[in-house]
Amino acid sequence: MVTMPARVPSSRLQDGSPFRVVMATRREPTECGGVERVVAGLIAELERSRPDWRVECIAAFPAGSRIEGVDLLADVIAGLRLGWRLRHTSAEVVYVHCAEVLWGIRLLRRRRGAPRLITVWHGAGPQAYLALRRPGHPIARLLARLRTAMERGGLAGDAHIAVHHAVADRLRSLYGFTGPVAVVENGLDPVMADQLSRSAPAREGDGINAVWAGQTAYRKGLDVALAAVAEARRDLPGLRLTVVGVPPGEPADGVEWLGVVPPSAMTDVYQNADLLLFPTRNESFGMVVMEAMAAGLPVIVSDDINVDVVQDGRSGAVISGHDPADYAAALRRLADPRVRAAIGAANKEDVRCYSIESFGAGYATVAESLAAAQ
Repeated sequence: MVTMPARVPSSRLQDGSPFRVVMATRREPTECGGVERVVAGLIAELERSRPDWRVECIAAFPAGSRIEGVDLLADVIAGLRLGWRLRHTSAEVVYVHCAEVLWGIRLLRRRRGAPRLITVWHGAGPQAYLALRRPGHPIARLLARLRTAMERGGLAGDAHIAVHHAVADRLRSLYGFTGPVAVVENGLDPVMADQLSRSAPAREGDGINAVWAGQTAYRKGLDVALAAVAEARRDLPGLRLTVVGVPPGEPADGVEWLGVVPPSAMTDVYQNADLLLFPTRNESFGMVVMEAMAAGLPVIVSDDINVDVVQDGRSGAVISGHDPADYAAALRRLADPRVRAAIGAANKEDVRCYSIESFGAGYATVAESLAAAQ
């Protein structure tokens, strides 16, 4: 993680005008998703810590866009839309939070005075795309190859930020990238962190309420979570699973489908839960895990997450593989409320290291160094 500098330097340009920065994203920061919550927190922190900056977000798709969910076509449209919308920007620096669209921005940007581009790698490599569908899906590998080819275009950025050292390692091992990469781990949105730190209201009813949250069901292991809860309910009949972030599925005993909820509603979701059940198959970082820990929840996760502070036993359970029986066993181990309370208290303390100040300072340092070099 990057340490916050003791003194915040002025970023005004020589003529006294503000330092203009753009966050280029696929979706608006108000949308529900890990990247969107990262961008929203980043904008707020940079505006606070860099008063000489002017930060805006330019998104490829409006809220609720149906096109955004169409494989490959959405990537092409996003690249062209962002390139078109950024072609006349007066910004000095653009953070591109979707490496697969940087080709479109470079294709359509003006030839002189174009802003410097910082590629923000929220993930790298084909595995994230392969994990969208079950193994053997007829077009999974084709789409993964095409999307990875577009992602390689992100290597042409003027500077690079990776959200985890494992992402930076994949850039080097898979793509042969030899340039510098600043590793800046995500920080918790201070507004959400403050809300999550408050004591949760007393819940009515008995039993354990586990929560699963994600936008891509198979990649985030929803099928494993459903099967694990169904198995564990044989011994824990009061066990329930709250599913957030995907359209409602088939009705099942002990399962509540909340559908897609706005980010502002996630605090209530966490505070009405007893633990997080997250058997993800691929994760570049794991914002949902950090948020659950900040709410004082034990976490049951796969070892595919990239949150270094999570420890098997201390944080809950870290499980290798995706056998529902292993996750069901972890649910049984965490049935004792006293055990959950002790783990939850430790998680609240451990997750404090992901400060929004270090997070914002890391991004600012890369932009300021790039501007100074120019």
